[in-house]
Parts: sequence; structure tokens; C-alpha cells
Amino acid sequence: MNTPGPGEERSLRADPLDDLPNDFEAFFTRENTGYLRYAQQRLRHREDAQDAVQNAGTTLYKNWRRALASEDPQAFAFKIVKDAVIDVLRERRRAERKRLRVIAQRRPDTSQDELEELAELDALDWAMDELARAAPIQADVVRLRQSGLSYPDIGRSLGIAHTTARTYYSLGRRHLEYLLEHPDDGGQAT
Repeated sequence: MNTPGPGEERSLRADPLDDLPNDFEAFFTRENTGYLRYAQQRLRHREDAQDAVQNAGTTLYKNWRRALASEDPQAFAFKIVKDAVIDVLRERRRAERKRLRVIAQRRPDTSQDELEELAELDALDWAMDELARAAPIQADVVRLRQSGLSYPDIGRSLGIAHTTARTYYSLGRRHLEYLLEHPDDGGQAT
């Protein structure tokens, strides 16, 4: 291998995955704070976020060899965290539907309008859900950025270039603004 002489630049860059610990505990301890911020931003409740990250950690531990063998272990791990958060959201929705059914059964005089008011989500939560359906990567970038991650960290987590993460953040924010200004369009941005 030729070593660069004086005045020559080194053209090789270090592999960003070289600093990835092979030990699960070291990896999860290092990444846990970012995962928790992401989960809490999505779930809005610290206890739910902790549960989701703990569930993700268990799943990742069981699949640690597969994660290390994957092309991008950090993206593999983030996918598990994202899926754990989605599981908590689904469980919440199931519980909310059950709660509304119980309310409807207990109060037969409850009007449909009152039930709809109980079921309404916060406008921003609704807009983020719509963005996630229309442009899931943009939604992930917006959530991660709002959680305090840098564009390079977001890019590594999602397996995209940091410049793409910056672009998706801008597009996602504009899409959210449109959804919030035009909620009756059903999320159909033009």
C-alpha cells in the first residue's frame, strides 16, 4: 500500500461503521438516548417511550447477530425502534377505541358529536400521521430533527445522505404547514 508523501492528501476516509461496537450492551447504551428522544417525540409520554425503547432493545438483542451482519446495523436497529414505537401507537388506538365503545355503552344518550370530539386527535398529531402516510421518510426526518439529532446523524439512522435529510426536513415541514392550514383537504397537498 502506498503511503501519501509530503503534500499529498489522503483520499481514503474512515468507515463510519468502524466505531460501531460489536457488543450489544455498548451499542445500545450509546444509542439509547437518541432512541428515547425519538420515541418520546412520537409518543408524547415518557413512560410509553421508555416501554417502546425497552421492547426494541429486547428485539434487537435477540437479533444482534443479524444486525451486525446487515449492510447498515444502525439502520437495522433504528427500524426495530421505529416498529416498537408503531406498536405502542397501535395499542393506544386499540385502547382508545375500546374506551369509546365503553363510553357509548354506558351513556346511551351520548350524541355522535360528543363521541367524535372525544376521538379527535391534536391537529399536529393528525398532521404528522398524515405526513407519515404520504411521505414516511420525510416524517421520520422531521421527528428526528425535532428530537435534536443532527442531519448527519439522521442520515446515518435512516441510511440516506445528510443533504437528503436536510431536503426531506424542509419538504416535510412545508407539507406539515400545508396540512395544518388545509385540514379539510384530507392530506392531499398540491
